[in-house]
Amino acid sequence: MTSPRQKYVNELVETLVEKINRFFKQYFKQPLFRENRKGTKESLLPNTLKPLDGESSCISSPKIEDSLQTEDQDLQREILLGRKFSLAEAIGREGGSFMKGESAIPRPLRAVTEIKQFINSHIDPSAEAISSTLFTWASTDSRVSRQLDTPLVALTQIVESLLSEPTTFYEFARQVAIAQSHLTGERPHFQQPGQQPHPDAEHTHQSITAELQSLLKRLQTQLQKPHHGQTPQPNLKR
Repeated sequence: MTSPRQKYVNELVETLVEKINRFFKQYFKQPLFRENRKGTKESLLPNTLKPLDGESSCISSPKIEDSLQTEDQDLQREILLGRKFSLAEAIGREGGSFMKGESAIPRPLRAVTEIKQFINSHIDPSAEAISSTLFTWASTDSRVSRQLDTPLVALTQIVESLLSEPTTFYEFARQVAIAQSHLTGERPHFQQPGQQPHPDAEHTHQSITAELQSLLKRLQTQLQKPHHGQTPQPNLKR
């Protein structure tokens, strides 16, 4: 038998998923969650978001409010302890404040929106494979979850790590090659460390590095401004 608290949480999740999907369809042209054959919600972002079960009753009480407040305090302690957690967890934990109407959209979605808009505004459209890969890469990085109010700081740290950690960079470059293959329908051309790129490769280690270095400079310039611009908060209400 489902407890009152579980019913409340399930209803909370269902409502939150609906609003998140509406937001992603409007700004990213695809939903974040989809329903699988078992009737549960699963994420379209790999290795980050877990299936969410849903039921249909909503019950609220002072005990539930106290529980939500305790969970928020737990989240802060986990951040201080350096525990890694996904953007999906942050979205779920923001659910209590979101349902109470404290903001138009959850902070995690505001963060990824700001990141996506900055990437798309400062990477050439011809390098779509790089920009889309970087957005997916950043969306699944725990540094974004830990810095929801300063997402461009998190993005700066992510780009710096790509440029300074060869193993991480080579995996990112491999993902770019896969993304380019999806765009063109051609087989991916993987460049091995220390080897020359394939003649038909659209993006090489050198060109990817140049794009990331250019983006890093723009990020550093943006963050040096006294009050660097925040992404406008889209209204999810119909």
